[in-house]
Amino acid sequence: MNQYYAVLMDVVSIQKYVFSSNELRDNLGASHIVNTLFDDLPIQALAETCHLDTEEVRKIIVQWKKNPDKILLDDDPSAPFEVGVFSGGKALILFREESKAKEFVKKFTKELLLKAPGIHLAVAIMEGFMPNQNFPGQIAELYARLMDNRNRYFPVTTLPAHSITATNYENETISTHYNRDEGKYIDYVTAAKQAVIKDAYSELNREYAELIKDYSFTTRVDQLGQIEGDSYIAIVHIDGNGMGNWFQQSSSLSDYRLRSINMEYITKQSFRKLISEIVDMIDKLSEVSDFNIKDNLPLRPIILGGDDLTFICHGKLSLFLTERFIHIWTQTANRELNNLPDQGFSACAGVAIAKTKYPFYRAYQIAEELCVLAKECHRDKGGSWLDFFIISGTKSGSVESIREAEGKDHVYRMYFGPYILDRPEHEKSIDRLLNGLEYFYNDSERWTNPYLKELRAAFYAGPEVLNTFLIDMAARGGRLPEHAMSAYHLRGYGDGKTPYPDMIDIMEFYPRVLLERRKSIAEDKN
Repeated sequence: MNQYYAVLMDVVSIQKYVFSSNELRDNLGASHIVNTLFDDLPIQALAETCHLDTEEVRKIIVQWKKNPDKILLDDDPSAPFEVGVFSGGKALILFREESKAKEFVKKFTKELLLKAPGIHLAVAIMEGFMPNQNFPGQIAELYARLMDNRNRYFPVTTLPAHSITATNYENETISTHYNRDEGKYIDYVTAAKQAVIKDAYSELNREYAELIKDYSFTTRVDQLGQIEGDSYIAIVHIDGNGMGNWFQQSSSLSDYRLRSINMEYITKQSFRKLISEIVDMIDKLSEVSDFNIKDNLPLRPIILGGDDLTFICHGKLSLFLTERFIHIWTQTANRELNNLPDQGFSACAGVAIAKTKYPFYRAYQIAEELCVLAKECHRDKGGSWLDFFIISGTKSGSVESIREAEGKDHVYRMYFGPYILDRPEHEKSIDRLLNGLEYFYNDSERWTNPYLKELRAAFYAGPEVLNTFLIDMAARGGRLPEHAMSAYHLRGYGDGKTPYPDMIDIMEFYPRVLLERRKSIAEDKN
């Protein structure tokens, strides 16, 4: 059995690199750099290392996708290297010689410093790698070395400053690139991100051209169909559950390749279906006063690859779109992929809703934290989960600390979630949350907006005020919606929990037209 030198590379903290700016265009440029990192940048380094011309290198690179079952190094003695996988900020490359493996890493990281400054790459090299023998053990060992190197080495990834060179707030050297919009020179990292924005914009619109029709994807956060005076956006971060383990359970290199190819395909196809559904909904949304959709779609992907998706959208579409994407993705993956995880594929999401002018990076951090909280529920109970948070400029700190502070003076928590998406019978199912929302909509004669605001205020005031308010409402014929098997509707809470503040909060961010759309989709399924 032939043995080779395996080089594993992984972009460290992709989210930090992408979302380090509050400018959407910088985020989009950074995302494009990560997504295309292994398309062109390694070619020159591989050509110089292996003494090949660039066209020969390109022909070798494409083989892993064209012939995933074929081990090129076994079949062609003249091939000095082959690609194991290039996907989602990760790369696995096999070399015949150790010297060439090390030389490539040196040349490629130098290329990154010049053409993609700010990208932090973790690297591991392993000798004696056999692509089709004990692959799970070998890939696990390779990833263990990668994590060890990642925690041990902190390379400089931007050009160093000199005493006569201006720097930005992160001490990054200011480049000769002049930003006309801002009227100033910018640092090399930002300049690299902005240099690819046009390519990123054109490529995305071209890829979805037949779906988006006369619409386009925007590069501005204030062009997602918001209305003046009620302008909200949402950052949505979705991540597949246990995907790292699923990839590392591959039986061979060819299996590993196929999993990577198929998962990327399913994620992109799922997003395409979501886009198609949005376009079909636009006429209906345009009839609602919450939306002012003109030339741009009310959604824009930022990170899309593998099992990982982050997008920005109109704040009042976020919960609906998040649930739809997870449903489409899990259903497609469980139907079309082999070697399913024990409980099938599932995903978790964090949805951060904020005013349009709220700092972009901070909103993403909250979405990521919410996704982590949702994943904690998955680890305990399985399934797909969603957590959301409506950001108020008056509150600071982590989501957990804010929630804890809100409930410390009450006998119940003011937040009921996270919510499970694939078990309607569960007490914390998204179905029960939205059924309660529909109840309030349907009883709008009694539960008018002023009364709903009073109800929310009564929950914050405490049990005595809440009880008085509910008695008064009962006299008018207004009662709380029943929820699961618990008698929450009798006094508004039980066992230190209450589902109703969440229902009231999301009414502003889940228009009735979306409830009707959701019900229509469920009926079509049946």
